[in-house]
Amino acid sequence: MKVLLVNNHDSFVYNIYQSLLKITDDVDVQFNDNIDITGVGRYERIIISPGPGNPVNERDAGNLQLLMDSIGKDAKVLGICFGHQFLAFHLGSKVVLSKRLMHGQIDNLRHSHSPIYRNVPEHFAAIRYHSLAIEPGENIVVDCVSDSDGTIMGFHSKNGRFFGVQFHPESYYSEYGETIFTNFLGDVL
Repeated sequence: MKVLLVNNHDSFVYNIYQSLLKITDDVDVQFNDNIDITGVGRYERIIISPGPGNPVNERDAGNLQLLMDSIGKDAKVLGICFGHQFLAFHLGSKVVLSKRLMHGQIDNLRHSHSPIYRNVPEHFAAIRYHSLAIEPGENIVVDCVSDSDGTIMGFHSKNGRFFGVQFHPESYYSEYGETIFTNFLGDVL
């Protein structure tokens, strides 16, 4: 399986990369403002990384919209933090200021059995690093929330191609991160 990891100029990208290499050795990393759009169709899985800024701003999002316009019809996309916000925005949801600023804090989350959470207990702990959040929208299915403040921590699109997680599965303190990556890269989706 060929995987593209889009780097939104963030220091967490290579933690994600190292996590992915435990599952597959075919991972390419490209910066969001230097994506080889002509080659995007060859990737079966695309992961949009965390990053600074607001995904609503083209300056921060780089060529992510061009990426979304170029992906193959069978490709699956996972957005993490900034990537989660971008995907939700792309699907018509609003990106807003978070109720609480969460930078490097462990939180208890609850999911509703989306395929990406296969073999993950309904309640689990994960690290949050964000000051923005998403609102529900008609094109997403919320499948994970914070137990402490109700913030949306995960969603999938109705067509099952796009997945977002606000938390950081690659973090040492996040439980079941490798399971989530394995599910995304595997046959359960």
